[in-house]
Amino acid sequence: MAAAAIKTHEKLVRNKLTHIKMALTFILGLNFLFWCGSRDIYERWSGVPPVPSRIGAVMMTLGDPEFSYRSLALGLQNLGDIGVDTTPLKDYNYQELGKWFFLLDSLDPVSDHVPYIAAYYFGATKVPEDMAFVVKYLSVVGQRPVDEKWRWLGYAVYAAQHRMYDLDLALKLAYALAKMPNSATMPQWARDMPAFVLKNKGDKEAARELMENMLATENLSLDEINNLKYTLISEMGVDPKEVDQVMRMRGGGP
Repeated sequence: MAAAAIKTHEKLVRNKLTHIKMALTFILGLNFLFWCGSRDIYERWSGVPPVPSRIGAVMMTLGDPEFSYRSLALGLQNLGDIGVDTTPLKDYNYQELGKWFFLLDSLDPVSDHVPYIAAYYFGATKVPEDMAFVVKYLSVVGQRPVDEKWRWLGYAVYAAQHRMYDLDLALKLAYALAKMPNSATMPQWARDMPAFVLKNKGDKEAARELMENMLATENLSLDEINNLKYTLISEMGVDPKEVDQVMRMRGGGP
């Protein structure tokens, strides 16, 4: 009697184990089928998000504008990187990006974090119309006579000339750069920007006149004098004797 009971119990156990194995196999099969059907389905980027107002951005961080700036700037830095996707620059809405730039600038006008992102990441776009929003932002930031903000204006001149192919805009920004209130502390190349843009624009006479005036009247180092002379003589074809004569006539010899 006892032996029959034991055999019955063992049979029940085996049946249960068989059912468990079948259930596990079934679940594993469902899992495999689910993976086969969903392996190519993942989160897709919905585009540049709407720009909140400054008040709304600050309220999201309980009234702390600096915390709002840092968190939103990091979000902007990683914008478009979702799952396995890295969004190409041509797929960004640069008009909305421009609004984000100015929103963040209103939260912290001193930091260079967002100007760096705008210039060296989003500024890599090859679409001139998109680059216009980057140039507009950098030109505003770069005209603040604080520390070395002028460098962003210098980048805007470069971008307008070589990315937007708008030499008129580049010349306008170059003159703004040369006339910055703190231009005395800027390197000579920044103050020389209008002359080089004029030269590239094809207005060699205006470029020559501007370079000659700088060469004769400004307080330049020997290296800066030599660079200007090299540009006039080697790149613009001015007779070396004429350059020396201009310097002597105006009392600006080295």
